[in-house]
Amino acid sequence: MAALLTLTACSAAPERVGGAKKHLGGPGDVLVGAVLGFDGGEVDGQKIESPPPTPASRFLRNWVEFHDDGTVSGTYGCTPFRLTADVRATELALTKDGPQARTEGCPRTIAAFEKQVKKVFTGRLTMSERKVDPAQQERTVDLKNEHGDYLSLSVTRPAEGFFGTKWVFYFSQYDDGGQYGGPPGVKISWIFHEDGTLTGRLACNDFKARAHFTGKVVTLSSATLTTHRKCNGLESEDESWLETAYPYSYVVSDAETRLTLRPQTTGVEPSMLYKVFKRAGSP
Repeated sequence: MAALLTLTACSAAPERVGGAKKHLGGPGDVLVGAVLGFDGGEVDGQKIESPPPTPASRFLRNWVEFHDDGTVSGTYGCTPFRLTADVRATELALTKDGPQARTEGCPRTIAAFEKQVKKVFTGRLTMSERKVDPAQQERTVDLKNEHGDYLSLSVTRPAEGFFGTKWVFYFSQYDDGGQYGGPPGVKISWIFHEDGTLTGRLACNDFKARAHFTGKVVTLSSATLTTHRKCNGLESEDESWLETAYPYSYVVSDAETRLTLRPQTTGVEPSMLYKVFKRAGSP
């Protein structure tokens, strides 16, 4: 892999040479290749916050993904967008005119938040990084315009270190307070790949599947076994999910050592609240 180069704020935007991404040497490195969410900020002297989910809006998540082709895509909540994005170490230049924030059919609280986000997420912005929780090392980037308005974005999927990493199943949390850590003595693991595949080890067999990412949601499909060992009891039960494709919301946290996935449909394991995986080798 080519050496990672440190660039200055006036240097070129990120590019890949020999498969390695050049580093910018600032908060711009947090953005390119990452998926983030708009948490809130301040507009015209007023604090704004991303509306909490309700039964009517639980699937309307704002998100933004910075691609290494010089574009950024995402959704303000109801309204999808795609803009050009010139990312430097501490500066960001976005297309000035993006899509208008939706109001028709969009919950009122989300529509109001969209309008404020769109007002700031445009033109030339300065960037700074801060640690919201130093103990957990969670990364947040603030984007500020020339008027002093700013948006705070938290990282859902880091720019580097997610794909190709072995995520070892830790436990499932259920709505009755119970937890399930998998069959004793078995390590279940998943590995997401940049080409849209998912490979890993179940309780008994190895498998592969498709993993389609849309912002903060990943949908698993076309799962098949790649080995055919004889299974019994709990081991065979752990492979039953292969028969159904379903989406999860996901987030990487705890200094990028934990991956949490929440089912986005009530049809599969309705009592399960979320699954937690930990990065292989992490405590």
